[in-house]
Amino acid sequence: MQTRTRFFCLPAIIATLLLSSSAFSSDYPADFAVNPAAVNMTVEPKVVVNSGKLEWVPFARDLTPWLSLSHNDKRPTPRPRQVKLDEPLNGDPVRGRELALARDKGYCIVCHELPGEAWAGTIGALLLQFKKHKYPNELVFQQIFDSRVFNPISIMPPYGTFGILNEQEIRDLVAYLQSLD
Repeated sequence: MQTRTRFFCLPAIIATLLLSSSAFSSDYPADFAVNPAAVNMTVEPKVVVNSGKLEWVPFARDLTPWLSLSHNDKRPTPRPRQVKLDEPLNGDPVRGRELALARDKGYCIVCHELPGEAWAGTIGALLLQFKKHKYPNELVFQQIFDSRVFNPISIMPPYGTFGILNEQEIRDLVAYLQSLD
């Protein structure tokens, strides 16, 4: 068994490689945090307090079908998908905030700065005072559903196209963002 320490990102989850085994042959890149023996195959690092070490634990959801940001990930992905939002929005901003912080769903905080959160991502746009921009709901919905429609090399996960979030969850996120003064 061989262990490496390279970084990668799965739909907004950044982790290091646990395992690269010749017994595990697949199309996954070598720097993919996957363990075929884990319940959902996908693993994530957990800091072992006061040890300077990481422990790899199974992730709550199988992320292996989704494309990683590894340059070695050559698996085919669904084409960018443009969608139309039927108004009214009918989103729940409270649920949207929960989704933005949920590790197995949006986990927007990994890349974006959100109000009231001490640990903020620095890769994505600031989402503070989002409401002042007055973006149309349909534009925000599409950005979350599949931002590749606007930017083919976007690193934002195509949450809708990849089935990470369903339509109502995206509506909730849009409602949350549109409520940020």
